[in-house]
Amino acid sequence: MYRTWGVVIGTVVAFLTLGFLPATAQQLKIGYIDMARVQQTYKGFKDAEAQFQKAAKDLQDKIRLAQEEVERMKQQYESRKMMLTEARRAEDERTIGQKEQDVMKLIQDSQAQLAQQEADLTRPLQEKVFTVVQTLAKAENYTYIFDASVLLYADPLKASDLTNQVLEELQKEVK
Repeated sequence: MYRTWGVVIGTVVAFLTLGFLPATAQQLKIGYIDMARVQQTYKGFKDAEAQFQKAAKDLQDKIRLAQEEVERMKQQYESRKMMLTEARRAEDERTIGQKEQDVMKLIQDSQAQLAQQEADLTRPLQEKVFTVVQTLAKAENYTYIFDASVLLYADPLKASDLTNQVLEELQKEVK
């Protein structure tokens, strides 16, 4: 949340600064891309999302099975608890408690694993997008290219939407 506000404040400061530049610096060329649209449209992001969803489902299934096993253990324990010795009850309760802790650890590890996998899947794609944007910026002399999600306002006569160009360059790799 604080990061988002930092980006917004930085963008506002950048635009205020751009607005007060001297007339000699009016050769600024500003563009923006809609990164959300790139992520929704570019096949690489769609493939990464499909891989991520499959991994998430696999981990959810693994967690669900572990939770079901704990529930079975609890039901079995409850159904035969009165027939067990005090020592055996204590041992079964410890076993169930340990299994519950194992499930909690599995959940935590799964969350960390998914976060890492998401980063591993998207980092190369984000780097490709950055490379395309950087190449486009140099080739067409853009001074600034922003992500549309951090823009508060863009004058369509002074700022160019480069999303389609970025998507076209990314699609060339797919063919």
